Amino acid sequence: MTALAESAVTERITEIMAEKFSVPASDIDVTAEFGTMKLDSLDLVELAVILSDQYGVALEDEEIVEAGNIENTVALLRDKGVPIA
Repeated sequence: MTALAESAVTERITEIMAEKFSVPASDIDVTAEFGTMKLDSLDLVELAVILSDQYGVALEDEEIVEAGNIENTVALLRDKGVPIA
């Protein structure tokens, strides 16, 4: 698998948030806590499943909760072996 640009992964997560969870684009901030963007624990479980499927890694919902925001989630994916440059 070729390395993915960090910005591409960040953009994909923001797309998921906008499309799947109806978070307005103006409310999406990569450093803002998921809770401030109105994502609850069930949303985060679903996000973990989507990202696991998308990037082929085992991602637990607790890890997404601990990551807390998009920026840290990208770092988590990198730590899980997703080739992010």
